[in-house]
Amino acid sequence: MKNVRIRLFLAKIRAVLGFLHTVLEGLFRPIEQLSHRYLLRPFRWYLSKIDPLSYAIEGTLFKKILQVSIFPAFMALTVIVGFKLVDNGFTSRSFFGTIIMFLILGAIFAPLERLIPFSRRWLDDKDAPTDIMLFFGGKFWGDYINQPLRLATIAVVVQEISPSIGREIWPSNFNPVVQVFLLLTIKDFFRYWYHRWMHESPFMWRWHAVHHSSERLYWFNGTRSHPLEGLVSSIIWGIPLAFIQAPVEIVFVTGLVGRTIGRFQHTNMDLILGPFDYIFSSPKNHRYHHSKKIEEGNSNYGGDVIIWDHLFGTFHMPKGEQPSDEIGIAAMPNYPKTFVGLMLAPFTYNSIKKEAEQLGAEHTEEDGAKQIEKLTP
Repeated sequence: MKNVRIRLFLAKIRAVLGFLHTVLEGLFRPIEQLSHRYLLRPFRWYLSKIDPLSYAIEGTLFKKILQVSIFPAFMALTVIVGFKLVDNGFTSRSFFGTIIMFLILGAIFAPLERLIPFSRRWLDDKDAPTDIMLFFGGKFWGDYINQPLRLATIAVVVQEISPSIGREIWPSNFNPVVQVFLLLTIKDFFRYWYHRWMHESPFMWRWHAVHHSSERLYWFNGTRSHPLEGLVSSIIWGIPLAFIQAPVEIVFVTGLVGRTIGRFQHTNMDLILGPFDYIFSSPKNHRYHHSKKIEEGNSNYGGDVIIWDHLFGTFHMPKGEQPSDEIGIAAMPNYPKTFVGLMLAPFTYNSIKKEAEQLGAEHTEEDGAKQIEKLTP
């Protein structure tokens, strides 16, 4: 009797989710389609003007210089500008300077991706409206829900244990740049294990799959994620970081450096990073992380640095090879592509999985029938 009630309850939940999906898709899908067709058209036209130059510089020394110099130049500028923004402590100038800085980053990254693309297939921007909506949805959720909950949780935990723990641990006498990269590495230790857990736990994967649903990588879609994933992650690795108590200026610049790495991590620029590929979470090693092959995808978990992957045996970047531009969730070709579909995907994951299995079985039967036809005289 109990099992019957549970099944009826689950059936009602599925019906509600199906109704919500239908209603919300009817509201948001036209916005995505109109945004792609009209709002993004001027940007698409402008960027397409770069294509002739892109083909013209193929194989030239100019392209090689760009490929080698862009990453270290941006990293150095981020550190320099970051410390300039906190000359007098963290102020409104620091806050607005961050916003302006990343608007400038976007204005530079988009043309560069067109000029020296890793994959010309990835220049198709049909998913850009979805990523923009995910960004602003995540921004609203993060600022008004995630952040208050995170700060409250961290404050309670730190107060209960001891607010003095870690006060004397941080090496404030080190060079500020060294402190930034030290904090970046420490922060990424917690981020590494949380990211790895999301891949290795079936329950956590249903949330993280939203991030891996993209079929291309470009500078903006590093922000593609489900809001609830952000809530859990920020609490889990926010609590241990609360005890480190690095100076606010170091925390601020470290955040800027992490965001710059995030833009590069997902960029479609064809860069040559050399030894940086073995230190940071770079475009090249992160493309393997988004591979459709599970043995490649379950690797390179580092968010900012790749050091912990080396130490814990999850680094993957075969020498002499290049990652494929075929990325996404191979086992689920039916995974949602729209804003509403992605927001509901963790809750409808079992249905998506079942449908994918049925599609796979049908595909196998079709292939078998074709093989029989070929063998039949």
